[in-house]
Amino acid sequence: MLELLVALLVASVGVLGAAGLTTLNAQHRRSAVAHAEAVRLAEDIFERMRANPAGLQAGGYALSGDAVGAPDCHASPCAAAEMAAFDLARWRCALGASTTDPGCRGPLHATGAVAADVSAASVRVTIRWRDQGEGRTLTVDGGV
Repeated sequence: MLELLVALLVASVGVLGAAGLTTLNAQHRRSAVAHAEAVRLAEDIFERMRANPAGLQAGGYALSGDAVGAPDCHASPCAAAEMAAFDLARWRCALGASTTDPGCRGPLHATGAVAADVSAASVRVTIRWRDQGEGRTLTVDGGV
């Protein structure tokens, strides 16, 4: 009888350990998915800037707050500066950070900033989000 109780105790400790590892694995998987989404969103804004070099040269992609008043460039053609505003509004929507469009629900609920140094042809994209109660930051420097 004592052997049976010891065996049951050992088995239950093993099951609890496996359950704990499964939970930890799920948390790490969610963190990896969030980081991968942040990388994808950084690549997205870089590609938008590469597609609109005139808007970048005019300083249209500098963003530290919320993008407001962007035209709908899918509905009608836009000038370079309007396309930059449209791109930033769409990007902020993808981040889930737009305060001007309640329909924007990005998976990260992140904030983003773009700092462009046109003379050096370099851009810094910063994305911040919360993950498991901690602040996470992704900063990507690149040329456009």
